[in-house]
Amino acid sequence: MLKKNQILTLTINGMTFAGFGVAHYSDEELSRFAIFIQNAIEGDIIKCRIVKVQKTYAYGIIEEIIEPSPARIKPKCPVFEKCGGCVYLNATYEEELKYKTRLAADSFRNETYSHPEVLPCEPSPVIEHYRNKVTYPLSADGKFGFYARNSHRCIINKDCVQQYEEFVPVLEVAERFIEKYNIQPYDEVAHKGVFRNLFMRRASATGEICVCAIINADKLPFEEKFAEEMSFIPDVVSVYINVNKKFGNELLGKEFRCIWGKKKITEKLCGLDFNISPAAFFQINKAQTERLYSYAIDSAEITEEDTVLDLYCGIGSITLTAASRSKAKEFVGIEIVPQAIEDAKENAKINGIENVSFYCADAETVKDVLKKNGKALPSVIIVDPPRKGLGKETSQNIVDLNPKKVVYISCNPLTQAQDLRTFAENGYKIEFIKPFDMFPRTQHVETVVLLSRKKADDHVSISVHSKNLKMRMN
Repeated sequence: MLKKNQILTLTINGMTFAGFGVAHYSDEELSRFAIFIQNAIEGDIIKCRIVKVQKTYAYGIIEEIIEPSPARIKPKCPVFEKCGGCVYLNATYEEELKYKTRLAADSFRNETYSHPEVLPCEPSPVIEHYRNKVTYPLSADGKFGFYARNSHRCIINKDCVQQYEEFVPVLEVAERFIEKYNIQPYDEVAHKGVFRNLFMRRASATGEICVCAIINADKLPFEEKFAEEMSFIPDVVSVYINVNKKFGNELLGKEFRCIWGKKKITEKLCGLDFNISPAAFFQINKAQTERLYSYAIDSAEITEEDTVLDLYCGIGSITLTAASRSKAKEFVGIEIVPQAIEDAKENAKINGIENVSFYCADAETVKDVLKKNGKALPSVIIVDPPRKGLGKETSQNIVDLNPKKVVYISCNPLTQAQDLRTFAENGYKIEFIKPFDMFPRTQHVETVVLLSRKKADDHVSISVHSKNLKMRMN
């Protein structure tokens, strides 16, 4: 039986969703016992120290790389092995794309409904300095960084390979402000202190940066000085305070207060202009977002006879992009965040798009919202939910609307695969599953799925197949 601190020689033969290398160990008692090793990649031969043993698996750390994988490279980041952000900086990008294609396929592997083979993962046009939004936690000694893996211990890192380089001057000014005015960093264990996190978002088209201090207080001490010092940074156009006095891991509170500059920054996406407020959702990788949106919208083949519903529409980026690329009768967007809906309506006016309507409502109430506002049932539905997915109730509500096509965009293939059961059980065919690498060098991957309502001959085919299957089983 494996024991803690035992040293083993292992070959890494797989990767997990969290980016751990996987090896399998066998002895007189164990057969192909799974061991997960941080910073290992497929093809490595290593000496591994066991650090934790569970009933069905164990965790290990690398003691020595005996023979590196052909795909192993030297990470560009000096804190890669400690930081919890990237997991694939030690592998070639081509290898990362292979992992993500396979991991997306693994999400659907155990599902009993019929689905096509997962297509190759679409590479991102940029794999460094692509993130337009970041939240930096503040360490106990007043320095910004990122959390270590599986902890809330802050690893100091201002030169992250994912973030825009334009964020660095903002971090430096914020650190000097905190030191100069003796602002107390937040202690999440004691729930004391003031400054929790620094949130930033940058629009690449305009260069505009929004800066937001997240604080455990109603007011940031010397906040007028904070705004003044931030205003001297050329790219900073707005400064906010976000009040979050809750105990726990939730990053943002509900209250945003602009203390200097513009209330929104302006970005250009798919040829359209978008005003973005701090609370609004906007994809973090602009270049890849344009590819993903174009692919998803074009795959729906929207016609002049269609009505299109965009659930979880945010600031209207998908709704308005679809409206600009096709000539459907009408486009409707539904989103639960009030500020996002205000942004969406404003963005429609900015871009001169008139055949759109936006409503603030929960996705689960979609049918009632459409009926209340005299809207026709949609023939095409586009959904881009949060990581938890649609859930069974919302999935069923979409099925009940009986659209001919559903485009499902997801940042979590596991919950997406679960949601698709409801569609498959109610007469929908999965046309394709296409991963997009929206988050290079991390373990995350976005997937686009096209669902179409089965035709009568499809139902006959499935019925005959099911009957034959039952006969063989009997």
